[in-house]
Amino acid sequence: MTSLPAHEALCHVCAKVVQRSRGRSAVAAAAYRSGTRLVDARTGSAWDYSRKRHVTDSFVMVPDGAPAWTRDRESLWSRAELAERRKDSVTAREVEVSIPRDLPDDRWADFLRDVAAPYVATGAVVDVAIHCPPAGDRERQPHGHILMTMRALDPSTGTGFAAVRNADLLAIFESGGRAGGRKGDALVRERERVAGVLNAHLRGAGSRRRADHRSYAARGDPRVPEPLIGERRKACVVKRRKHDRRTAVVAGLRESRQLDNELVRTEMDMALKARGFPRAPDRKQRSGDAQDYKVALLKERFPDADVSAFGGSLYMVDVRNTRATRVLLKDGAWVEADDESGTVSLWGPRSAQAAALANVIAVSTGYGVDPLPRTARAGKPGRARRRQAVAEVEAVALADRWRRRGFHDVGESPAGVRVAVGPRSRLLDSGKHVDLVGPVTDEALRALATKAAEDWSGSLELDGPWPEEARARLWLECQRQGVTLAGYEPSPECAAAWQAESATIADSTTKLRAVRSEVREADLVLAAAAGDVAALRRLDPPLRAFVAGHLDDDQRAELAKSDREDVTASLPAFRQLGRVELERDPKSATVVAQPEPLAPRDGYERRPG
Repeated sequence: MTSLPAHEALCHVCAKVVQRSRGRSAVAAAAYRSGTRLVDARTGSAWDYSRKRHVTDSFVMVPDGAPAWTRDRESLWSRAELAERRKDSVTAREVEVSIPRDLPDDRWADFLRDVAAPYVATGAVVDVAIHCPPAGDRERQPHGHILMTMRALDPSTGTGFAAVRNADLLAIFESGGRAGGRKGDALVRERERVAGVLNAHLRGAGSRRRADHRSYAARGDPRVPEPLIGERRKACVVKRRKHDRRTAVVAGLRESRQLDNELVRTEMDMALKARGFPRAPDRKQRSGDAQDYKVALLKERFPDADVSAFGGSLYMVDVRNTRATRVLLKDGAWVEADDESGTVSLWGPRSAQAAALANVIAVSTGYGVDPLPRTARAGKPGRARRRQAVAEVEAVALADRWRRRGFHDVGESPAGVRVAVGPRSRLLDSGKHVDLVGPVTDEALRALATKAAEDWSGSLELDGPWPEEARARLWLECQRQGVTLAGYEPSPECAAAWQAESATIADSTTKLRAVRSEVREADLVLAAAAGDVAALRRLDPPLRAFVAGHLDDDQRAELAKSDREDVTASLPAFRQLGRVELERDPKSATVVAQPEPLAPRDGYERRPG
């Protein structure tokens, strides 16, 4: 089990040199890293590491037009040793790079090739080896060794290497003094470049982990760096099967971080499943734990965004919707990232922190930033002017009512229940107040009027400035839902529009009632034609005369098989025929009562005939 957080990838970039004065040899280094047997032509020494385990791959990268001997590892590094004549010469340079476990095995070589490509571009020959030994947590620990020559190729010399060092390669790793700049700046830039290459490969592999080349202190991370453990110390501990003082400290730090990771993961799972405010469970926390939890949520959702600096500003992070992220800051501002629309919405009080967070998320995702101003506010008449934080139980109840009204993008928070009404409009319901944010759409006004009808006893009062056109539209919507808009007198044009709409509604209602009446009459005609005497009695006299007097038995049987729509369309013609039948025989609409069958006598059985 790794001790890294779920959003973080191991970033280990270590630059070294192979220096002759320290008893090191480029041939020996190449043999050890590639797991092969090589002979140094300069000294005649043989270095055999062919039995070395955990070497999974090795290859040589050469510049364009390089001679064939550069691809032979023994010849390459023997010539590199011969090219250096001083007893304190640096015969090779090495970069050791970690490979995250999220990167598939078949991508390891491509990743190291991309890391080494700038070195080859300077004219260096690069020998790459991939090692994969077991780690302290018994998982794999893949990493790459990139060994490069110090001089560019030159076919005019006896060794095949130039007489002077490769200045372009030195500029990649060295700074300060005669090289210019501050000491260490070049290596920092190189570490940043390697981290960028690593993150590109992680994105390509679909991993949400990201590498950060900076130290904990530079990130503002409170974690304590682990003491360094060299290969010799590690080998001694493995041989003794017992920790020394330093390795025991490192083991303890990693175990503590593993427990912290599990705790954060548990809290995240609880927040995703629990109703109410999406926050960490109440518990005695060490300083910074709650903010670490919220930052971890953001980092997992936006792995390419550096949100570490916003930990102290976060009040609530809601990631229960897999395609949207809602962030409430301590100053009351909201930042919402929507994957479907590709926008980062910013609304609520003006906040520099919220604007900065929205910009960081937008840059990392390529989304656009969409500021949504607060447009208007309304509330229950007679309410207290001062708004207070919403209790969790009340927020859950309010959110459930909005969901029953058909709104699905609803979230609870201490600031109120946030309701998305269309792509850019928002309602923030705090119980007795509702803020409208973004465009005042007809759907938003309809939702506000419905809220007043169901929760505020059919009354609504405007609070603060409202656009006059929006007031008129809201008044019309209130009239439709039977809600009183307190303190508002509609203009003559608005009142006339409502009278016209009311007349249209009344006319439509009358027509609808007529249609429904005709459908019921058609059903009665069909039932009467099928022999239902009760249905025949319920018909008006003309239709009754048509069915009972105008039609014979065969015609009635044929009519009973007709479709309702055909009968409905034919009702006027049926009535006319029924009136003609009534003029001919006034008794044709009379329904004769059917005689009741006689009950059989005791002991006797009724027989037909």
